[in-house]
Amino acid sequence: MYSEDSLLEEIRALLGDDELYRMYEDAFNEYRYYFETTNYIVLNVYRFNDHGPIHVLLTTRRALEILRILERFGIESTAQKLGKPFRWSKFIVAFGALFHDVGNMIHREEHYRFSVILAEPIVNRLAEEFEKDDPLLLKALTLNAIYTHDEAVPCTTLEGSVVTIADGCDMEAGRSRLVHKRDKVDIHAVSALAIERVEIQEGDERTPVVVNIWMKHPAGIFQVDEILTKKVQSSLLEGRVKIIIHVGEELLEKVV
Repeated sequence: MYSEDSLLEEIRALLGDDELYRMYEDAFNEYRYYFETTNYIVLNVYRFNDHGPIHVLLTTRRALEILRILERFGIESTAQKLGKPFRWSKFIVAFGALFHDVGNMIHREEHYRFSVILAEPIVNRLAEEFEKDDPLLLKALTLNAIYTHDEAVPCTTLEGSVVTIADGCDMEAGRSRLVHKRDKVDIHAVSALAIERVEIQEGDERTPVVVNIWMKHPAGIFQVDEILTKKVQSSLLEGRVKIIIHVGEELLEKVV
């Protein structure tokens, strides 16, 4: 359904920054074994759903889509509020999304903590390459985006909020963020197979971010409520995201 090459091309276009994209692509290739090992453990030890290279690329693409929408509506990022250029926000979102799940290599529970530990030396090097004057702040904000991607942790930055919501959008059949045992049939498994497509689009001043979800069975609503809704509510964009659910001819809308 998704390929690494196509997702990387979309990320390149969304970043619109040759230096930053080069750093991102190089980091993805250099640390590919992190993402592949994470996925191997998640699939074969925890027996959960995909958390590998496609997931981190897809999360990056969607996070950058959301960030671009917010920029169009004149919504300041946290980096901008701190007097930094907008390309800082792109860095934070891109690398926050890229490394947000590597902590699953250590343990599923509180994996966001382990992700920060594993990503810290990598982000430190990248931040020092990208920003000569204040790399520590850039590093801190990027690690914050990694740490707060789980709905159990309240977001404190706009960039972290964007990564959190993008992570929750990866819920098409076979790609669910809903933790479920692959060999067990229950509401979690049925819901995880119900969603066919997820697309992010621009909304209006009140709800700038719109998430369209197409599902073949209403059981998919369970996944939306358990994952995406909770992630939006843990973000700084609560109340500004509209979810539109398409089930056959029916259309359900809610603002989260």
